[in-house]
Amino acid sequence: MVERVLIKGSYLWDGSSDELINNGALICEGEKIQIVASLAEMPPSAYDTVLDFSGCTLMPGMIDSHTHHSMDPTMENYLDRMSDSIPDLTIRATVMMKKDLLSGITTCRTLGDKEYLDIACREAVKNNLISGPRSIVAGKGIRAATGHGFVGYPYNGKEEIKKAIKDNLEAGADFTKIYITGTLRGNGDLPSYLTREEIATAIETSHEAGVKVASHCVGGVGLDWALDLGLDTLEHAYHISDHQIEKLGKSRTQPVLTPSPILNDEIVNHYPQHLIRGHYDERDEISSRMRSLIEAKIPFALGTDGMHGELYNEAKYVVELGASNLQALQALTLNGAGVCNIEKETGSLIPGKYADIIAVEGNPMENILSLKKVKLVVKKGRVVSN
Repeated sequence: MVERVLIKGSYLWDGSSDELINNGALICEGEKIQIVASLAEMPPSAYDTVLDFSGCTLMPGMIDSHTHHSMDPTMENYLDRMSDSIPDLTIRATVMMKKDLLSGITTCRTLGDKEYLDIACREAVKNNLISGPRSIVAGKGIRAATGHGFVGYPYNGKEEIKKAIKDNLEAGADFTKIYITGTLRGNGDLPSYLTREEIATAIETSHEAGVKVASHCVGGVGLDWALDLGLDTLEHAYHISDHQIEKLGKSRTQPVLTPSPILNDEIVNHYPQHLIRGHYDERDEISSRMRSLIEAKIPFALGTDGMHGELYNEAKYVVELGASNLQALQALTLNGAGVCNIEKETGSLIPGKYADIIAVEGNPMENILSLKKVKLVVKKGRVVSN
């Protein structure tokens, strides 16, 4: 017989409502959520075990919508360390995944790792060989031979890009990651390292196979091309123009914001030396662009870009840039599930969805840094941290 577990807290946020349920509770049976209501409405015979998290808010498990399993920005020169050996990167990835899970991240979307190690990690978690969030993975990132992309692999021309996507999908990738631009503007415009035709090939090939396309793209003509051609998710968008924000709002493209690589000194100071000054120089401009995108009320998801276990910081940054606490919370849950294409499975506390649940101390609607104080993590009905 499957045990029925009641989890109760001082508050419950279901992932979509703009209000909390006072003295909220839910019942899990096996992997799924069965009932969500106030404690007073719970039938007393409907559960076998009680987990009491008074003083906490129950909410959906968080989703890091942009990360890399094997990346560790706390390491000196960490971008160059992405060229470490595959065994070293894989061991690092297993440590980072456990750190993510214990911080309340029940789903990760990885935007490329070396030699399909993200696919291996995804399967290892499924088979209970290692501890970590469920993973939605891109496999090998696709960049131009002369373009940006520390975690990407170089491909030239439409045929190579088409083959790379097919190889990724045959290996088990869930979506496609391409690199269109660099990250910083520097002293000039933002060139597109992929041609319009190459971007179109990546999108058409992926869509024909039924998968989404994500792109590292911060602005410039490449962003215009990507929006015109039907890009699914826009990663970073650091130098997006007002015109492009308007265009984005009319498109089906979903933005994924990653404030930490610009605003978190610990990350910036661990870049290769020749990149550090530029990130500080462009911080104010990029902050202004993210603020404008947030003010446009375009739904967005959030990612750490490898700052494992610190997704709460991304929420803090976007709130400082003008987002409401509700917008930030939805970016970490329901919007993230949409980006990952798993909104029917997780991202909100609704009967029938997976029991991906966390309890955070306090009320994140009032203090977004409550997300830092995770007291319970449940993934697919299994308590992994209490």
